[in-house]
Formats: sequence, C-alpha cells, structure tokens
Amino acid sequence: MSLMSDDLSHTIFEGDPTFTRIGLAGQRKTLDETRVDLTVNNLSRKKHKEELMSILLEEEVPGVENALELFESFLQTFQSYGAEHQVFNQCAEYESKCGEQVTALHKLIQMAPQGHSKLAQAQELEQELRFERDTWRLVASLYQDRLNSEFQDSEMESEEIWSGLDDATSEDDLVRQLYDKNAIIRQAQLVVDWLEQRAADVYHDSHYSQAEFYGDAVTGWENTLHSLISKKRGISTDNAEQNLVTQMDPDAPNRDQSRRLHPLDKEDEMRLLRSVFARLRCGQLDEAQQLCFRAGQPFRAAILEGWKLFHDPNMKSHTDVANTKESPSGNPYRDIWKTMSWKECENVQLSVEERSILALLCGHLKALLPACPSWEDQLWAHLRAMIDHCVEKELRRCVNYKRQLQVLPDEYWNQQLTVESIFSTLAASRDKTLVAQGRDQYRIIQRYLIMDDVDGLLEEMSSWLSKGDSWSVHLRPHMLRLMAHLALFFRRIGRGSSEDLIGSILEAYVLQLVNLGRTDLAAVYVAQLPLPEDQIRLYAQCLVMVEEQQELCEDTERQRLLYLAHQVGLDVNAIAKQVVITLCNQGGNIQHINDASLQVATSAEDERRIRSLSWLLMDPSMRSQLLIQANTLMRGYLLRRQIEAVKLTFKLIPPDTLKILSEIWESRTGLTDLPTEVAAATREYLSIQAYIDALDAFQEWFTRFHHSKPKKTEASVQQQRGGASAQLSFTENLLKEQHLKQHQVEMLRWQAAVDSLTETAIDKLYNVLLFPDGGWMADSVQFEDENTPRQQQQQLLRQSCIPHAALLLCNVLTSTHRHSQCLELANVVASEQQSLYKVCSAEQLGQLTKHLRQAYVKLLDLGESP
Repeated sequence: MSLMSDDLSHTIFEGDPTFTRIGLAGQRKTLDETRVDLTVNNLSRKKHKEELMSILLEEEVPGVENALELFESFLQTFQSYGAEHQVFNQCAEYESKCGEQVTALHKLIQMAPQGHSKLAQAQELEQELRFERDTWRLVASLYQDRLNSEFQDSEMESEEIWSGLDDATSEDDLVRQLYDKNAIIRQAQLVVDWLEQRAADVYHDSHYSQAEFYGDAVTGWENTLHSLISKKRGISTDNAEQNLVTQMDPDAPNRDQSRRLHPLDKEDEMRLLRSVFARLRCGQLDEAQQLCFRAGQPFRAAILEGWKLFHDPNMKSHTDVANTKESPSGNPYRDIWKTMSWKECENVQLSVEERSILALLCGHLKALLPACPSWEDQLWAHLRAMIDHCVEKELRRCVNYKRQLQVLPDEYWNQQLTVESIFSTLAASRDKTLVAQGRDQYRIIQRYLIMDDVDGLLEEMSSWLSKGDSWSVHLRPHMLRLMAHLALFFRRIGRGSSEDLIGSILEAYVLQLVNLGRTDLAAVYVAQLPLPEDQIRLYAQCLVMVEEQQELCEDTERQRLLYLAHQVGLDVNAIAKQVVITLCNQGGNIQHINDASLQVATSAEDERRIRSLSWLLMDPSMRSQLLIQANTLMRGYLLRRQIEAVKLTFKLIPPDTLKILSEIWESRTGLTDLPTEVAAATREYLSIQAYIDALDAFQEWFTRFHHSKPKKTEASVQQQRGGASAQLSFTENLLKEQHLKQHQVEMLRWQAAVDSLTETAIDKLYNVLLFPDGGWMADSVQFEDENTPRQQQQQLLRQSCIPHAALLLCNVLTSTHRHSQCLELANVVASEQQSLYKVCSAEQLGQLTKHLRQAYVKLLDLGESP
C-alpha cells in the first residue's frame, strides 16, 4: 500500500461516467462541464447525421427497402458458389451479407433522432437479421466439423482414445486429443464459442464498451482507502464512511462481516464484477483479466487464472541439446483451486456476480444460472457445465497424477448433462420469458441444428407453412429466405432425406418472392424442385400472380419472365399453357343462355382472361396451344352469348396461325396431315370464324336494310299523292322534281347495297348451316372419349347456334321477298345429309315453320309456284 499515492484526486475511473467516483463537488462539476463541451463539439456532426438520416426516415419503415436487397444477394451467392466443395463459402457469404445489413440498420438506429416513431420496426428487423446472421455462422461451424469428422465418439472408444499416451503427457495435450476425437465435446465447444461470439457482438454495441475507459493509475477500493487515510490523519469523515474495513487485503470484506467497503467502492465493485462476467460471457478471458488489473484488483485476475489446464512443454523435450527450459503454463493444482471455488460458489455471503464468475470456471451450474437471464445465456451455462464435467472426468481417468487429487463434491458428478437433456430442461423451465424465447422460430432452428436433427428441422419448418389460411401471416419474408436456403444447404450436403418437405419450403419462398415483387428471382428456386411437373405448376402459379397483380401486363414483361425460365431449364411451353389454363378458367359449369338472340356485355374479368392468351404468343411453337385454349375460351363465351368477347378473343389469334401450324408440323414430321387434337382445334376455330362472320354479315345487312333506307321528302310525298302543284311557282316545281330524282338515285344506291349485303349474309349464314365434313362445330374424327366437356359444349352450341343461324337466314330471305329461297332453306333443314333438324328443339322448329308458312302464302298470293 506504500506505493499508492495519498492524492486520489486523479483516479483510474475519471474517463468512465458510469462508475461512481470520490471527489469534491467541483470534480463532479468538471465532469459535467466536460460532457457539455463534448456535446457542443459534436453538435454540428450530430446535426449533419440527422439530416442525412431524414431521407431514410421518410420511408414507411426505415431500412426495410435496403434489407430487401438480401433476396438478390442470396440468389447471387447461391449461383456463384454452385460447386459442392463451395458450400461453406456460400454459408460464409450468407453470414456476411446479413452482417452488412445488421451494421447498416444499427447505424441507422443510432443516428436517428431519439424516440422516432418509425424506429420500432427497424429495430425488430435488425434483431431478426442478427438472428439470421448468427444462424448461418452456427451452420458453417457445426456442419463443417461434422462433415470433416472421421471418428465417432462413444464410451467404448474412450480407452482407445487414451491408449499409447505416456505419463509425461500434460493435461492440455490430453484435452486437445479429447477434443480431436470426441465429436460430442468438440461440437458442444463449437456451440459455446458461437454463443460467446454472439454475446461479444452484442457487447460491442452495448453500453459496456462505452464504460471501460480506464486510466493508468492502479488503485483498488480507492474510496475506502481514502477514508482510512483520512481517519489516520485525523480528518473527520461523514456517516457513509463509518464502520469500514480496517484492512485492505482481498479477504477483508468477507472476513469481518460487521465491517464493509465504502458504498461507492461497493457500487464500483458490483459494476466491475458485472463487466468481468460480461467479458467471460463473451469468451474474452484476457480482456477480463486486464479489466481487473486496470481496476486495481490483480487478485481477481489471478483467480481467473486458476482454472487453466497445466502444461509443461519441457516434459516432451527429451533430445534438447541446448538444455533450455520453457516456462510451464496453467495451474498444476487446478483440483485444489476448483474445490475451493466450488465452496465459494455456495457461500451466500458473496454477491451473485462474484459467485457466477467462480461458478463459470469451476462448473457449478446451480450458481451460474442466476446470472443467465436469456435463453442463449442458459444454453451457454449448461453447455459449459457439460464440457467441464466431461473434461474433468476424462482427466481423472486417464492422467496419472503424482499425488492424490482433491475429491470434488457429489453434486458436481451428479451433473449428468447431454445436449438433449439441456434443451428439455430449458423447455420445462418455470421462467415464462425463457420458455417464450425458446419458442422463437430462429431459436427453434438453432436447437435443431445443434442437435443435428435435420429431418426434424425440415418437418418443423414445413409445419409453419400450414398454420392458418395464409402463410404470409405467420412467416416473415426473411425467415422464409433462411428456411429456403437452409433446405437447399442440407440437400447439397446430403442431409435432407425428405424432398417433399424441401419442396414445400421452396414453394412458400418462391410465392413470397412474387408477393414482394421479385419475380425475377423465382425461376432459379423453382428449378431446384426435383419433379418437372412441380416446376411447371409452381412457376405457372407465379406468372398467374404477376398477371393478377398488374392491371395490364405488357408482352415484354411476359417474354422476359419466360426467358428467365428458359435460362434455368424450365419447360416454357408447358408453363405458358398452364398459366393460360389457370387464368382462362371459367368455372366448372358454364352458364348456358338458350336465347341466342341475346348479347351479354364483356366484363373486366373477361378482358383479363382474353389478354392472358398472350402468354402463348411468345413462341410460334406454342400456336397449337394458343388455338386450343382460345377455342376453349370462345366456346364459353358463345354459350353465355358474349359475342363481343368472342370477337376480342378471335382478333388476338394471329391470322397466320393455321399456316404456321402446318409448316411447323411438316418441318418436324414431313407429314401434311395435322395431329388429331390440332386438326380438331383447327376445325373448331374455322367453325367459330364462320359463325362470327355470319353474325357480322347479318348485322351489317340488318343495319343497312332497316336503318339506312333513304327517307322521302315532303314534296315527293305530296307529288305522289297528287297534290295541286299548279298553285306552286315554276321554280318550286323544279326544285321538287330535283328532290324526287335525288331520292330515286339514293334509293337505287341503297337497294344495290342491300342486294349485295343480302347475298353476303345469305352466303355467310349458309356457311354455318352447310359446314362441310360433318357440320358446324362437329369433329370430323372420332375421339376415344366422346363425352368430354369440350364435346358437350360443342353439342350445346350446335343446338343453339345452328337454329339461330337458320332463323336469321329466314329473316333475311323473307325481308327481301325471296320467298322461294326461303322454301329451299326448309329443304336444307330437313335434309338427312346435314340433319340440321336433329339439333333444333320443338320450339325452334315451330318458329322456323311459322316463317316458312308465311313465305309459302306469299308465293301463292303472287301466283308463283312454290
């Protein structure tokens, strides 16, 4: 103590505002002034940062858009490290990408104005990505070891592990070999290292890193020392300095319970112990010891040295010519230190912080757990105790010590821990917060990884997809990305035995990508599905979602998405076909309107269905499917009497489609006859074309005949009635004659147009009635199944459209006084060659017979022969 200065005005804690210090009020004022000065000096920089952040904070959720870049980054990484030997480079890159986003979000949160309303979600996102980063770190660490392991640990191999080792082998060497050959212990240590690194990351960002600015002066319990020196000099002390310890050795506070440290020193000591434990929790033993030295308590640094394994390198140097000696390391009396530390852990007079530090180093799990509030802390404590127990057991069994070792208490040996029992203990904890943390999805994934239960993990993740009506409610996008890439990782290393589970996870992730507007990324993941039919179904579902999300999907976008599918080897033609089938689905039962004279308007949904046919226009080789799907759509519209929708669909089909079909088929096979399905589709297409042309011709004739006939002027009407034109002047009579001649010319022009349109309408309608090779909307070849929905629809169309065409033709003929041709129509309908009467109902035949009877009467009135 003589080396310590009486002047304690400058202490090692002056730079640490979180430690309570002695000193006058002036010193505290100086500290406050220092803070103000720092604030003033950094004011402009802070303001500048806030201005920079204001742009990001204008987003709905700050940082989210940048975090979504991880989807593109993961895809690039997945493609860049495609070789089997690069799988762990891939994991490292995943970890790095997540780490970059965590760093960016952390800076955003730190720089943003305090209490900003939008930061809560950014903080949640940072925590989520931190979990994902740590998960990839765990995957790489554990499975790199598991795949590289050449030995499996078992109790029967324990003697083999230690065979051939002489008595000179040190504890350190023995434990190293234990780690090399015992996979359970080695991997448990990997998990401990992972948990410690994870804690170190949090520690780096916490207040601890800001609370450890220690000076060079080394003084412990400075306030107590100051009080003792003041008392010795006869200086009066306040009430807080009464009843203090009278000696300054490390055991003084515990030796005499009636005396205590200065309250400020007690507070400092508690903070020091917490900082030391935090450093040990991060696996930073050296830093913890340095912290003790800086705090003026080197005895604590020495305590932290006692658990180390003894190693004397000189015992292996049998042929050292120079006869030099190296310094041994570790504690040769580790058993004694451990026994005493165990007893101290059960000393209730010590603080929880101090007991937890000793418990950590000697394997006293019960005393360690109170300092471990979180799920990760508890897991770390149990694994540390398990490893300590296994190491101690093997050392006492295999090392021939030269003396009798201290006997550890039975409670130590009764700590029979395994990885499975540890997780069971955590799940059965009475701490509801701890149990809730263990149910977090990221921690569940980490638990399965640590237990190496890949099939269980895949089954668990797959079960998350079916919880509820919508997977998006239960799983966040970043979680789905992690699940998908974990499934792909396990498949690549040969650990995933259930392709169905992997496929379900990939499907959910692909749909999530489309939901996020990142359809460009979907094709690569769809290609990872093992079955082609699943690939077709899933990518088609993605394209359907794109079509439904956009009000108007451009052809360039369709072509680009199909090109991406082609690049990864997907069946583009089958996908496009499936997309159209899905989008054009009109329901199981199409409403059939019997009244063929009605016309139903085209809805927005109908227009979307029609536009979806554009997926089949991207490649000429898909023209046959275009024709088949367009026919299906037009049949439904005809049954519902949506004539305008039929015309829109028909216009979408390129005019050269039939020619291209023949050319493609002939170039492939050398045959001119199209295959049965395509030939039937071609015939159906021509039938619909004939019907549309007939309706258009009739409508044009009807408009011209009934609405475009020139109207007579009043003068011409009076002249025809024999009005007195003598009373009119010569000029007026001449003007009336000119109007009359003009009307006659217009009538001749109109009559010529009507005659032409009449002939056209008659021809077009007869094209429907006299459609060759079996009739309109009838297949010229026989199919195996003659009762398909297509054939049922065709039959319904024949029953409605053919009688309708006959009635329209009868209307044209009777209106233009072609009564004899009207009777010829009766012969056509009654002919057995066409058998048109068979598709007409009794009511339709009655209407047709009524028109024919009127035509027959007209002929008789005119004296013509029927």
